[in-house]
Amino acid sequence: MKKILIFVVIITVICMSAVAKLNKMQLHLLQFFSEKEVSNLEAEELQKLIAKYYFEKAEKELEQVLEKKKITQNELESLKDVHFRTPYLKK
Repeated sequence: MKKILIFVVIITVICMSAVAKLNKMQLHLLQFFSEKEVSNLEAEELQKLIAKYYFEKAEKELEQVLEKKKITQNELESLKDVHFRTPYLKK
């Protein structure tokens, strides 16, 4: 099983390097997980953990923008019903 996982990681790195270069963190994670058995449950938990990290990071950035632009919660709420789509001309 471990040999198959390492093979998959190597093939993935080769395929992805043709599309885009991996950064140091991505390579580190590939190396780290190629040496470990990861269950489906662990993989799901890791995905949730990473998603939570980026959600919290985006949330902090949004709060900073709202504070900098002095946008209130009421103004933000009023935007949820606004449509910014391009109007199409009827023929």
